[in-house]
Amino acid sequence: MGKLLSKISRELFIPLDDLVFLAHSAPYRYKVYEVRKKQPHKKRTIAQPAREVKRLQYWIISELLKHFPIHPAATAYRQGKSILNNAKPHAKKRFLLKLDFKDFFHSIKVDDFRKFLEQEGSQTVDASDFDYLCRILFWNDKRTGDLILSIGAPSSPILSNILMHEFDVKVSEYCKSAAVTYTRYADDMTFSTNKPEILRSVVTNVEQICTELPYPRLSLNTEKTVHASKATSRRVTGLVLSNEGDVSIGHKRKREIRAAVHHFKIGKLNVIETAKLGGTLAFVKSVEPAYLRALKKHYGEAVINRLLKQNTNQ
Repeated sequence: MGKLLSKISRELFIPLDDLVFLAHSAPYRYKVYEVRKKQPHKKRTIAQPAREVKRLQYWIISELLKHFPIHPAATAYRQGKSILNNAKPHAKKRFLLKLDFKDFFHSIKVDDFRKFLEQEGSQTVDASDFDYLCRILFWNDKRTGDLILSIGAPSSPILSNILMHEFDVKVSEYCKSAAVTYTRYADDMTFSTNKPEILRSVVTNVEQICTELPYPRLSLNTEKTVHASKATSRRVTGLVLSNEGDVSIGHKRKREIRAAVHHFKIGKLNVIETAKLGGTLAFVKSVEPAYLRALKKHYGEAVINRLLKQNTNQ
C-alpha cells in the first residue's frame, strides 16, 4: 500500500481496508442525471459523486491537486477569479474570437492524468497509489466503460485546469508572438486583437496544438465558433464588452434587475426570488459597481442593502 492512501486513512479516520474498498468502488458511486442545454434537443450529463467519495475528493484537492501549477490564462474555478477576469483583458480590443471545446470534461480521461504525472515526474504519488487515486477522481461512464472527468465532482474543475496547463502554455506562447490576447474559462476560449484578419489563423493554430499535445485529446466544437468586432455585439462569458472599452452586464439584464428591485420594494417577490435577486446584486457589485450605485440612488440605499444582506444570509 502506498503512502498517499495510508495518509488519507490516518487523516480522515477511515480504516485502511474500508478505504481500499471505497476507492475501488468510487467510480460507480455517482448519481447520474441529465439537464437540458440551451441548444434544442441537447442534454448535459451530470454525475455527482456520493458523499463519501466527495469527502475523499476534497481531501485530494487540498493536499495534492492545489500544489500543481495552473496557467494564468485559465480564469475558471480559481479563488479570487471570476468571469470578469476572463472578459476584462479583451475589453479594449477591436476584434474578438470565441472558441469552444466539444464535450470538455468528458473528453478528459484517466490516461491523461497518468501522462501528466509521468511528464511531471511527480514523487507525490506512488505507483501503488496511482490506480486508487484515479478511481477516486474519475467517474465510470457506463456507455463506454472509460474513466472520465464528471460534471458534478468537486475535483473535476481544478483537475481540468491542471491537465490543461501545457495547452495553455502553448496557446499563450503562440498568441504572444501574434499580438493576440488569450484567456480560457473552462471550455470557453477567448482571443482578441487590434490587428484585422489575424484571428482567422488562430483557429488553425489551436486545432494544431490540440492535435500535437499528448494529453488531453480535445477537439473544437465548430458550431460555437464566433467572430465579432466593435461593429457587432461582443460578449465574453455572458458579459458585454462596450465600444468604450468597458465590461458591462448589458442593457437587457439591467432592465430585468430594475424590474425585480421594483417588485421587491412593493412586496411582490417571494423568499426564493428575493434570495436570487440578492445573489444577482452581489454579482453586479463585483462586475459593474457603478450600476449598483445607480440602483441605490434610484431605489434607496436601504432597499439595495437589504437585498445584499439576503444574499449573505443564504
